Amino acid sequence: MLWTLWRSILFEFWRMLLITTAVVVAAIAFATTVKPLADGSLTFDQAFRFLGYAIPPMLAYALPFAAGFSATMTYHRMVSENELTATFASGISHKQVLFPMLVSGIILAGSLVALNNQVIPRFLQRMEEMVTRDFAKILVNALSQGQSAMIGNTELHADRVEELAIAKDSPIQQQFLLGGVAMVEAEDDGSIRIDGTAARAWILMLPAWALQPEQRARFTDDNSTAIVMKFEDLTINEQGDAVAWEEITSPAIPIPRVFKDDPKFMTASEMKQLEDNPDLMNFVDDWRIALARAIASDQTYRTLQSQVSSGQPIILTSGSQTITILAGALRSAPGQWILDPIASTNAIEIEVTTHHANSQSTDRLRAQSATINPDASASVDPFDSQSAPNRLAMDLNLSNITIENEITTEIAQTQYSSLHVPSDPLPDLLKNNSAQMLSISTNYRNNTSVQYNGQIAALAAQLEYEINSLSREVLSKVHERYAFAVACLIMVLAGGVTAMRLKHAQPLMIYLWSFFPALLTILFIAGGQQAVHKSGSPALPLLWSGILLITLYTLNALRKVAKH
Repeated sequence: MLWTLWRSILFEFWRMLLITTAVVVAAIAFATTVKPLADGSLTFDQAFRFLGYAIPPMLAYALPFAAGFSATMTYHRMVSENELTATFASGISHKQVLFPMLVSGIILAGSLVALNNQVIPRFLQRMEEMVTRDFAKILVNALSQGQSAMIGNTELHADRVEELAIAKDSPIQQQFLLGGVAMVEAEDDGSIRIDGTAARAWILMLPAWALQPEQRARFTDDNSTAIVMKFEDLTINEQGDAVAWEEITSPAIPIPRVFKDDPKFMTASEMKQLEDNPDLMNFVDDWRIALARAIASDQTYRTLQSQVSSGQPIILTSGSQTITILAGALRSAPGQWILDPIASTNAIEIEVTTHHANSQSTDRLRAQSATINPDASASVDPFDSQSAPNRLAMDLNLSNITIENEITTEIAQTQYSSLHVPSDPLPDLLKNNSAQMLSISTNYRNNTSVQYNGQIAALAAQLEYEINSLSREVLSKVHERYAFAVACLIMVLAGGVTAMRLKHAQPLMIYLWSFFPALLTILFIAGGQQAVHKSGSPALPLLWSGILLITLYTLNALRKVAKH
C-alpha cells in the first residue's frame, strides 16, 4: 500500500511540476525576448534561437517556485478528497506521506546544482556566441531603423546601410557600407569628447588572427572577433578643434563578450580556476596591465634620466626614424618629462635620422624647450583611446626650433609621435601575473628602495582591491548556487506540509502561505550574496539565514499537523 501511495503522489507531483515549470519558464523567457524583438535588435529567426538559449537559465529561478506550487496542489487535492484522512487512519505517518517530496526535493536540489554549475553557464556562453556571431546583424538592424548603435565607446548613426559581398578567400566575415555617418564619443561623466561626420564608412568583422600585428596586440584570443571601421571624408571635432581626414581606419575593437567578466556566468571548474589565476577576468587583467605600464614608464624615466645626467644621448625610434637627443637634464612633471637645455649652448640638440630604402637623411635641430609625453597614444587616430598594450609609446614636443641643414630654418613648434625606447621594459613586465606585479610594486608602495610613486601605489592598491573583490564574489556565487538548491528542497516540503495544515482553505490561499516564506528565503539569499561580495565570509550567515527560517517554518507546520 505504501509503494502505491508513493507512486501516486510522485506521478501527480511530477506531472504538475512539468506543466507548471513549462508555463512559468516560457512566460519569463518570452518576456526576456519580446523587447529586443520589438525594438528590432533581433530578427525573427534570431528571436527563436535566443528564446531557446534563454530557457535553461530561467529554470534556476522558476524551478523552486514551480516545485513548491506543485507540492502544494498535489497534497491539497489529496486533503480535499479525504485521501490523506484515510491514509492516516490506516497507520501511515505524516513523515511517510511526505517521503516522496523529500526524494523529489533532493532530486530537484541536485538538478539545480548541476544546472547552476554546469548547464546554465554553457547556455549563457551559447547566447554570447550568438550575440558575437550576429553582432553585425543586430547593429545593422538598429542603424537601418534610424536608431544609433554603440561600437566600442563610439555611438554611430547612419542615413543608409548596405551589406557588401565578400571575396571567396577573404578572412572578413561580414562587411557593411554606411552613408551619411555621424558619431559621438563621450567621457565617463557624459561630456562629449569627440563628435564628427563622415561621408561614408565601412564596418568590417574579422577574426583577430587576420589583423595586423600592431592591431592584434590588443587581443588575448586569436579566435575572438574584431570590428574595424574605415571612414572616408571624416571631420572630427575634438574639444573644440576640428580636424579632417580623407581616409582613416580605427583601431580594432573586440566585440563585447557579455558573459565573460562575471563569475556567475562561469561553470564551477572555471570559477575554481579564478582562485589561482584572477587575471582570467578582464577587469582584473586591465589593472594588471595598467600597473605594468606605470612601472615601465617609471623605469624608463629613471633610465633616461641617468643617461642624460652622465652626458649620454636619449635615443628614440619610430618606424623609419631614429631621434637622438642631447639635453642638460631630465626632470619629471605631471603628465610629462621636461628636457632642460645644455648649459654651454643654451639649447637642446636633436638629430632626426630617416632611413630610406637604400639611403638615409639626417636633420639637425636645436630647440629652446622640449617635453616628452610618456606612454602617449601610439596613433594619431582620434578613436585610439589607448596605445597598444605591449609597448610604451611617447610623444616628443619641441618649441622654438632652429633646423640647421643646408638652409637654416626656424619654426615655432613640432611634434614626433609614436616613439619608443630601444630597451622597453614593458614586454617583460607584462609576462608577470597580478601577484607578481603586486610584489614588484611593493617598493613603490612602501617608499623603500625607490622614490615613492603615487600613481603606481594607487594602481597597485586598485589591483589588490579588484582581486580581493573577485575572491569575495566567487565565494558569494558558490554559496548562492548551493543555497538555491537547498531552498528548492525545503520549498517542496513546505508546500506539502502547508497544504496538509490548511486543509480547509482555498488552493490559492494555501499556496500564498508557502509562497511568501519561499520569497523571503530567496530575498535573504540574494541579499546575503551581495553582502558576502561586499564583506566576505562574515556575511555568510545572512545568506543562509533564509534557509534556516523556512526550515523552522516547515518543521513548525509539520509539528502542528502531526499533533492534530
